[in-house]
Amino acid sequence: MSFTIIIPAQEKNRYHEQGDLAPFGQTTLLEWKIAQCKEFAELSQINICSDSEIIKEIAQKEGINYIKRKAGLSYKEMLFKSVEAISDKDVILINTTSPFIGSKVYKDMYNEYKSKKLNSLISVEKKKEYIFFDQEKFNFTDNFTPRENVKPIYIATNGCYIFNRDLALDHQKFLSNNPSLFEVDSFTATEIKDVKDYKIAREMITTYFQEDLDV
Repeated sequence: MSFTIIIPAQEKNRYHEQGDLAPFGQTTLLEWKIAQCKEFAELSQINICSDSEIIKEIAQKEGINYIKRKAGLSYKEMLFKSVEAISDKDVILINTTSPFIGSKVYKDMYNEYKSKKLNSLISVEKKKEYIFFDQEKFNFTDNFTPRENVKPIYIATNGCYIFNRDLALDHQKFLSNNPSLFEVDSFTATEIKDVKDYKIAREMITTYFQEDLDV
């Protein structure tokens, strides 16, 4: 399989003073994610993008590639610079903040992306909830509409994006106007966005391994 994985990483962020180096299980969030990637990709396909020397040392220890993030770049600029630095046509953008998206999901997503000849694919969670937008009903018309009849919404998990490198660079965006959606369950969709999420995710690690073993 010809693709390149890009994992952005920082020493500090809003959910932990150690950022992607925050403890997670017996390791760190970053090394946890690297281990998942190693289960479906060659070492040469995995790239960490960061401005941290500590993270650079981790990349070297793990035998994967390190892309130096230039100072002063926005997150979006950093991502495009990373994409420019690689040559494979297919790019898989992965975030450490979705720790329960494992190798099987990545494999299934990439297989769907290739088999259906898609331009972009994003991991999402499907929800059937009563949604209001601008103080108006968004996806239902009757207060007594059964939940199963409510039009579903799809929430991006921010865990995995797959896209065509050249199209992304040409149009300066990673997703097409109508990206394809890959559904994951609520557990897999867990995303760390703040300190509370981080603490909850750590408590869910045992469940992750049980799910992996189909216990």
